Amino acid sequence: MLKWVLVSAVALIIVAGAVFCFRVLTGAEAADPGVFTGAGGHKASSHVEVVRNGGAAKIVFKEDFSLQDAPAPRLAWGKDGYKRGAIFATLAKFKGAQEYAVPAGTDVTAYNQLWIWCEKFDVPLAVAKLR
Repeated sequence: MLKWVLVSAVALIIVAGAVFCFRVLTGAEAADPGVFTGAGGHKASSHVEVVRNGGAAKIVFKEDFSLQDAPAPRLAWGKDGYKRGAIFATLAKFKGAQEYAVPAGTDVTAYNQLWIWCEKFDVPLAVAKLR
């Protein structure tokens, strides 16, 4: 019994070390995922995270992403509310996993929210608090 406990502990240490080395060597770093909620009477749900890799970053929507159809959905940053002029991408699809590159030079630490904004009617569709 003790042998299996030791083998399991060693295996766990090896896996943890491999994950640590991968992050150090690749520079990949993911923030804790946020969760989209609907805004402005729209329905939305999903986990979303900002993944940093060296100087580049991307927004990753998880497979569970879903947004009620709306015209002209755009991705935008916010800091305790929508930041006018902070739109940086067009939403590609209303369901499923997807990724968006963060424009070079964007300081993602300056924001604590990711918005899906209807550019046509200038109203919110969804918001996720970023951690």
